[in-house]
Amino acid sequence: MNKFWVITKEVYKKNIKSFGFIVMVLIPLIIMGFIAGMTYYFSQEAQNAEPTPIAVVTDDPALQELFSDEEWNFEIAEDITTEEDAETALTAEDIEGYMVINTDAQTLQAEIVHANELSNQIPIITEVLTNYQTMLRADDLELAPEQVMSLTEPVEVEETVVSIEEGALTEEDTTDRMIQEWSAYAVSIAIMAFIMTYSGIIAEEVANEKGTRIMEIILSSATATNHFFGKLVGVIMVMLTQIAIYAAVGFGAYLYFRDTDFVQGLIGEMDIMGMLQELLGYTLIFFVAGVLIYVILAAFFGSLATKMEDVNKAVTPIVFIALAGFYVGLFAFTSPENTLAVVFSYIPLFTPFVMPFRIASGTVATSGIWLSIVGTVGFAALISAVALAFYRSNVLVYSDTNILGTIKRSWNIMQSNKKARRQRDA
Repeated sequence: MNKFWVITKEVYKKNIKSFGFIVMVLIPLIIMGFIAGMTYYFSQEAQNAEPTPIAVVTDDPALQELFSDEEWNFEIAEDITTEEDAETALTAEDIEGYMVINTDAQTLQAEIVHANELSNQIPIITEVLTNYQTMLRADDLELAPEQVMSLTEPVEVEETVVSIEEGALTEEDTTDRMIQEWSAYAVSIAIMAFIMTYSGIIAEEVANEKGTRIMEIILSSATATNHFFGKLVGVIMVMLTQIAIYAAVGFGAYLYFRDTDFVQGLIGEMDIMGMLQELLGYTLIFFVAGVLIYVILAAFFGSLATKMEDVNKAVTPIVFIALAGFYVGLFAFTSPENTLAVVFSYIPLFTPFVMPFRIASGTVATSGIWLSIVGTVGFAALISAVALAFYRSNVLVYSDTNILGTIKRSWNIMQSNKKARRQRDA
């Protein structure tokens, strides 16, 4: 057991201290920091944007006052009172657009001309003008404000999402469902990212000494089983270290920025603890199972490589399998009850990508969830045994061949030395 931990420690230290690991950890952090910085910059730019200069051509002064409110962020050109003047100002780029609003028997007719600056606000402007028209007609009918409010009061619709389990209706929390769906989406991306990153690393570690005489020395002091699982566990520890770094950085950033207006605007009333509880449920199980099964699969393909040059070719099938599972998972995000999604959710190689979406949509029973988990873990154990068998077979054959070659070379050297001595004596 000590030899196993020696190998694990050496693999872990070698990868942690490498420049590649530092780059691998920093690049996602830099990208996330850049995205967060750009998001913050554009949000601040939108808040501090200069008022948009427009003209409101109307015979009703109340409408000009309505759009002069600060919430519109408009700068009303009060000196423009005709449509011709407004068109001239727009052509000269003195204003970004203008509105022509006519009132005819408590009916508003509006025309908005702009240089593509008011597109996002057109629906809001339409709603405000509609409400204003309603107030005009209510005033003409001599209705009290309370009566107008009662006429325009929206219908209260209460939504209840339920799931059908064993012939009974169970009420679901829509917030929890949304968290589960996006957690499943995040897990699929995370699994894919770690597969792309670590499949090559574990395959290289397993195939590293194959093709060299170092293997003879290793096998003289440790078994092939210790060597194989030592490297596998060492790489998994490197991966866990990377995850721990991201978790620590994310938690520290949240504690530091959580009281800022920007962060509060993003998370709003979101229940952070509730999200963590959802993530620590089935989502975490499938993340661990998914990464583990593909890491072991990479070790299996790495054990088939006879030389380091063959490693990249050996792990190529893993990438294609993972891509297939990833895209089926995206399909399950929109159609979790589709036959394709249901079938693929029970295939161990695709279960981590697909099953979390079916769980989030409530289309799978608890027995089906645990069946998929047991199947995935069982397949991981099976592929571990197969990979170890192939590794031991290939390593021992290569080692025996090298030993025989070494003996033969030593015998030839001895014979050559004897022949040289006879020639000197003669």
